[in-house]
Amino acid sequence: MDLGLKNKVALVTGGSSGIGLAIAQKLGAEGCCVAVAGRDKAKLNAAVEGISGARGFAGDVRDPPQVAKLVDDVIAAFGRIDIVVSNAGTHLPGRMEDVETSALLRHLETKVIGAWELAKCVTPHMRKGGGGRFIVIIGQAGKVPQANGIASTISNAAQHAFVKSLSDDLARDNIHVNAVCPSRIKSPLTDALGHLYNEIYYGRSLEQQESKWGAEVPLGRWGTPEDIANAVVFLASARADFIVGANIDVDGGHQRMIF
Repeated sequence: MDLGLKNKVALVTGGSSGIGLAIAQKLGAEGCCVAVAGRDKAKLNAAVEGISGARGFAGDVRDPPQVAKLVDDVIAAFGRIDIVVSNAGTHLPGRMEDVETSALLRHLETKVIGAWELAKCVTPHMRKGGGGRFIVIIGQAGKVPQANGIASTISNAAQHAFVKSLSDDLARDNIHVNAVCPSRIKSPLTDALGHLYNEIYYGRSLEQQESKWGAEVPLGRWGTPEDIANAVVFLASARADFIVGANIDVDGGHQRMIF
């Protein structure tokens, strides 16, 4: 099935590993010209090697001038931007007493202010080009608040509000704003977080914990970064022309809310 993405220009932040890298690879396989953004130049160089026609762009989305430069550099390199995937950020674990206010601020700068600046900088170019796609990757804590992930709950919920408000604003310009919401995805992020789950305090091994986590998913397994990438590619394509302001759960049925 032709998704109509050939020669589209896609910018993926946090694109040098895990879910972001899978998204960049999948978009590249569909014929997009991919700009992969991240903070680590060495990781960026390694990431773009396997993606035909891709280029790496170093920058920190927490810094507004760097976001503006990133967008300007991608426009200079490719002439336009048709698709943006805002994927930068991680999970910030801990209860309120465990999280320093400065850490929460950095978290909000990455996941909320970074996406905000990215949208502000890229929107004029998308308007000039007749439309585009702006897709935000949002972790499950935004829909499923958790005491031991309160900082991520706050930032992710703000991302959901941002996506819905921005979609209302930009739909008239044919700029489709949507979210993809992963849960139980096996990636470098979840590998690093394994020891932080509550089960560790019951004396269970990591292997036992992972087995239990998989059993909590109706499909009976964890997902992969490629599962997220497939949803992103769909939303970026013409097949999703009437989807705006949506958040699509890619979680094997794990998340329990009904809307």
